Amino acid sequence: MRGKKEIRYIVCRLKDPDDLDSERETLGWHPFIELAKSQADRTGPGTFVDAEGGTLYFDGPSGRHTRWQVEWTNRNLYQGKNKRVRLP
Repeated sequence: MRGKKEIRYIVCRLKDPDDLDSERETLGWHPFIELAKSQADRTGPGTFVDAEGGTLYFDGPSGRHTRWQVEWTNRNLYQGKNKRVRLP
């Protein structure tokens, strides 16, 4: 098995919005922070972007990935914004 180091930006929502260290529900992940920020803004308040660094392991000559192993996590890089309402 061979591996490749990567950073993923995880978009998640807190299961308990009052506790920043509570369990998180993953909504998606992106290879670039701009894409993750965009999804967090679309989803709205209570949405966060975390960074995960790790290794993506590949199996065999076909190069299909088999598993992701997290080596470090940096939480709360970005928080989704409130949706703005345009006034007439």
